Amino acid sequence: MTTSRNQVILNEMLSLISRYRTRILVSLFFGMGLSILGLSLITPHAHGEASPSHLPTSYHPEIHSALSSPSLQTRIRFWKDIYSKYDSQTGVIHDSKYIDKIYDVVDLRSRVGKPSQIIKQEKEKWRKALKSLHARQKQGLPPEGPEQEKIVALYSDITDSQRFLDASHRRRLRWQPGQKDHFLAGLARSGRWLPMMEDEFRKAGVPVEITRLPFVESSFNLKARSKVGASGVWQFMRSTGKNYLRINAWLDERNDPLQATRAAAQLLKQNYASLESWPLAITAYNHGRQGMMRAVRTIGSQLIEDILGQYKSRTFGFASGNFLACLLAAIEVEREAATLFGAIERDQPVHSFEFSVPKAVNFSDLVTAFGVDRALLVDLNPSLDPDVTRGSLFIPMGYPLRLPAQPNEPHVSAFAAAEVNWAKIPEKRMRKHPRY
Repeated sequence: MTTSRNQVILNEMLSLISRYRTRILVSLFFGMGLSILGLSLITPHAHGEASPSHLPTSYHPEIHSALSSPSLQTRIRFWKDIYSKYDSQTGVIHDSKYIDKIYDVVDLRSRVGKPSQIIKQEKEKWRKALKSLHARQKQGLPPEGPEQEKIVALYSDITDSQRFLDASHRRRLRWQPGQKDHFLAGLARSGRWLPMMEDEFRKAGVPVEITRLPFVESSFNLKARSKVGASGVWQFMRSTGKNYLRINAWLDERNDPLQATRAAAQLLKQNYASLESWPLAITAYNHGRQGMMRAVRTIGSQLIEDILGQYKSRTFGFASGNFLACLLAAIEVEREAATLFGAIERDQPVHSFEFSVPKAVNFSDLVTAFGVDRALLVDLNPSLDPDVTRGSLFIPMGYPLRLPAQPNEPHVSAFAAAEVNWAKIPEKRMRKHPRY
């Protein structure tokens, strides 16, 4: 009897799938699994009830090697302090070449004046101290005052007679603001996205540790936009993003965490195929694949330590040289978060499914027909251009619209309900263009 009943249910399931196959897409978004007629339910981990995202118990061999590299340890320690010790109202004046040589820690809250002016004054103070110390050294005079004494102690391991003068160069004296508050906010936000990101990277064959790059790039802020035009949690530039994502008047998939994660995995795999090294592939995410291939040819080595120590290029600046160390530091800080920050409540994945929009339609019509909160629908579909969500442009025909779902709701039931709601929109309100 039970077997017969199951067969009937299975036949109904197959019939529904056949009926909706061209109009409804099954979504694994936010780690959700396929749930059909109650036969295959999503797991507790998938709908985010109790199982937090976590890295594997052991690192990928190349990631482990980079973390253990003596020449990278200094950089990693520096960035761990930036992420976990200093907030954005505090920063350090340091040497960009010898990153651990920190002249001073400056709390902007304790100073009067504009932050930019305070930073400029601090850098100038240490520049003068370095130049004066260089001049006194040439004259055989001892250091003068606490600043110069500190400088001598900082550079005790460097014997170059020009070390103080070289360190006074404007490109060497650098201000680095803290990121603790941003990192903590990123830790909270990351809980919503990391399970999905980890799944996508595993499927793509990319080390799962690299899913922590958004801590460095955007602090998992979906609305992150850089001054140079990078966008989304993975901070794709428009020129790069167009190779992997839809970017047009209606959509910018750089801002969709799922689509952008798939694109990031694809880009990283291509970097690895060309460079045959994950540390180089990661650095190429910032510096570019061609740039890193040029660095390998110039130095004659595929070791990231050799490139960081020997490669000189106008385009290979501070950001590129520290990109890998930033990721490794972020991995370590997340792993040690409970010790560094105490208990942190991380966001949970949001339950949703995808419904392929049969025809182009106005966003407001969808909100009305589906009875969905407008702000929630915007939040679930971050790739839609503001002109689309405001109703100035139509949602493209075939767009995989993300709709809210209940944790244990069978997907076919949700799809069927979506079909009913879609039928509420008058045909005259629909268009055949634009297309997804």
